[in-house]
Amino acid sequence: MMGRTKLTVEQVLEARLRYASGEREYSKLAREFGVSRDAVRHAAEGLTFKDLPMPPKRRR
Repeated sequence: MMGRTKLTVEQVLEARLRYASGEREYSKLAREFGVSRDAVRHAAEGLTFKDLPMPPKRRR
């Protein structure tokens, strides 16, 4: 049922933290969360769930 399951607030925040720390394996996160790769990517990059906070950007 890929694509029908919704991300929870906790999953969105987890995806954003992992994205901010440099993880870009959206397929891995999608499998963990039971959603599509694009759902994870859009949530992690802030394209969806815009009402939830984004973690601070990492300085290099």
